[in-house]
Amino acid sequence: MSIIRTEDLTYQYKVLSDEEGEEREVLKKALRGLSLSVRPGEFIAILGRNGSGKSTLAKHINALLMPTGGTVWIEGMNTSDEERLWDIRSTAGMVFQNPDNQIVATVVEEDVGFGPENVGIPTEEIWERVEKSLKAVGMTAYAKSAPHRLSGGQKQRVAIAGVMAMKPKCIVFDESTAMLDPVGRREVLTTMRELNEQEHITVLLITHYMEEAALAGRILIMDQGQLVMDGTPREVFTQSEKLKALGLSVPQATRLADELRAAGLALPAGICREEELAEELALLYRKKKEALP
Repeated sequence: MSIIRTEDLTYQYKVLSDEEGEEREVLKKALRGLSLSVRPGEFIAILGRNGSGKSTLAKHINALLMPTGGTVWIEGMNTSDEERLWDIRSTAGMVFQNPDNQIVATVVEEDVGFGPENVGIPTEEIWERVEKSLKAVGMTAYAKSAPHRLSGGQKQRVAIAGVMAMKPKCIVFDESTAMLDPVGRREVLTTMRELNEQEHITVLLITHYMEEAALAGRILIMDQGQLVMDGTPREVFTQSEKLKALGLSVPQATRLADELRAAGLALPAGICREEELAEELALLYRKKKEALP
């Protein structure tokens, strides 16, 4: 069974348009008949230029927005069913771009326990969840700290722990590394991968960074509210011309590998990560060394 499924999902909203000096309301479609299925335990990156519908899709998964057409199911629960709203949001957590927007308490451990407390979880269980969540994101040592004294990456890990304390089966990261420095981005990405691999949490990562997308097992690309590409990083990033037409690029490792291949090096197509490129170059070096008399 899919943990996330959308069927013919459409979302439209009203905007003010000023045409020929006359202001009037017009309907704009952010999602256009989008159908997709996400299996439990997947790590998926969602790419697309600004306005492609990525964040709108994310807000439907967390039931922050309701479809104007079609249906969204989260572990079999229809997001339009108001009686299941808390169950849906507990199943599919969300981490936003700015961690300051999600941190509400003056002490880290109290912030992490805020969500479970609001849904009536017994106190003893709340503290068990807080301890486990902070441990999972490597922030146990900061349990008594004030969030405003933390770095951007640390704050984002606290925000992730707060979502984890709700025991979600899926977490949507909506541009969650966009405001971080390289160190903070690396910390948060490491946390995402550990949650996926060790806790078996389904991860959906919305990002503009191709290097981040290369870490996923599956990539979805959206354009004008529709799903236009769906495949592994290797399958997607070998289609550089199509990506360019969609306003996207490829990871630096892919671009460098393509240039080296064009210069005559026998590198395989579809290299996406720096580690892959380094391994292939080392292999070529060993082969060349062994071939010497």
